[in-house]
Amino acid sequence: MSFKSSVERTADKAKLNVVIEARKVDEVIAKEFRELSKQLRFPGFRPGKAPRSVVEGQVGMDYVLAQALEELVNETYPLAIDREGLRTIGKVDFKEPPALVEREDYSYTVEVGLRPELTLDSTDVSIMMDSKEATEEEIRAQIEGTQERFATYPALKDKKVLIGPDHFVTFSFKSTIDGEDYEGSSVDKHLYQLGQGMMPEEFDNGLLGAKAGDKLKIEFVVEDTGQNSDFAGKTMSFKLKVDEINERVVPDIDDDFAKQTGFDTVEEMRKEIKAYIESQKEQSWDRVINDKLLEALSEQLEGEPTQELIEARADEMLAEFSRMLEQQNMSLDTYFEASNIDPEQYRIDMETQAAITVSNDLALEALAREKGLVPDDKALDKEFEEAAAADEDSKITAKALREGWEKRGMLTSLRDDLSRRNALLWLRDNATIKTKDGVLLNAIKEAVEEIGAAEARAAEEAAEGKEKKADEKADAEAGKKEDAKDKADTKEEGSDDK
Repeated sequence: MSFKSSVERTADKAKLNVVIEARKVDEVIAKEFRELSKQLRFPGFRPGKAPRSVVEGQVGMDYVLAQALEELVNETYPLAIDREGLRTIGKVDFKEPPALVEREDYSYTVEVGLRPELTLDSTDVSIMMDSKEATEEEIRAQIEGTQERFATYPALKDKKVLIGPDHFVTFSFKSTIDGEDYEGSSVDKHLYQLGQGMMPEEFDNGLLGAKAGDKLKIEFVVEDTGQNSDFAGKTMSFKLKVDEINERVVPDIDDDFAKQTGFDTVEEMRKEIKAYIESQKEQSWDRVINDKLLEALSEQLEGEPTQELIEARADEMLAEFSRMLEQQNMSLDTYFEASNIDPEQYRIDMETQAAITVSNDLALEALAREKGLVPDDKALDKEFEEAAAADEDSKITAKALREGWEKRGMLTSLRDDLSRRNALLWLRDNATIKTKDGVLLNAIKEAVEEIGAAEARAAEEAAEGKEKKADEKADAEAGKKEDAKDKADTKEEGSDDK
């Protein structure tokens, strides 16, 4: 190795010291000169042929040393972190590293935050799952949803009915913002339901008590809710006519309704809906079990994830989402604007999700430590062997795979991933997983307990059997002695008679 490392640990931080050999320092400096000689144009020299003195004269030694220092730190830092087994969190602040000097060892020190190692109050986890079979309630909910899609909204014949909360209304309006027209400011015969949050409360209040044919003027100041912020603080004015008040009419559940939805009979429709629900449950079954197990295990976690850890995970999630958008030629800002999303609220939501994910990971890591599921070097080698065997096309060896991970300083991260995987597999095998109708889905734990109980009963019965046999033997011996005594007494009586 071209560097040495040492570390001083506290509960939540570590001070890492790295010393790079002078030989490695000189190698990287020489490499930077070669790269600059290829990249820059030097009169009188072909690319890559300019001597060091010419390159140094044009760019300056300080620039070369700065570039070399950046490469040295970028190369050695992740390797040192991995070698020392440090599980870091947050961004690393290198502050002002000392200057690089040729032909001398170079050392730098950096403080890093450490990932917390929490414990579990208990590893006994129980979850309740819905049945894989579609219930009557689920089938009915699907049918009712279909009814809603085929609902009609005829006008009420009674023109004296006044608009109330949750009523359906058809209206037309022209609106302005601070007296100015805007895109979409006019609407003709729009069906609307009050109380659904589609418009501000002031708008709904302006409709209450009106009847069909009424002409209304509704005005209010737009609050800043993070959406349509360009309108915030401005006065919105509506000149509105109530065209009609409507009622919702859903079709009866009969064969005519079934035909509207593409089936011949209601029974056929129910069978198809049942099959669809059960197919959806089957596809998501493992994911739902895992989610419930993680939620239940996280509830046993003693302690909370730090805000720094939550923010770091949220940063990772945001960066991953941003990369996905870039593949679609879209930026985050463009996405927020097109989706009418407030960036600040999006960040809050992201941190909420990150907190859940981090808690789940910490709980799995705690379980792995407690149950001895953290893979050692031998277990890691086995993982690399299996990965190499699975990738027949590349013909890469397990040794080469491991060396690749080591060079990138990723072994500690891999060990964490495998620890969490092992812990989740342990949960799947040992947690109690039941359905609401009492069916035990994970019988391993109870089977082991039953085997143990059966063995205990067998041992007890065997002991009782031995004891019974001993008693019977003792009774038989006592009987023999009694018979012998009786015979002896009889002989004695006979001799007396003589």
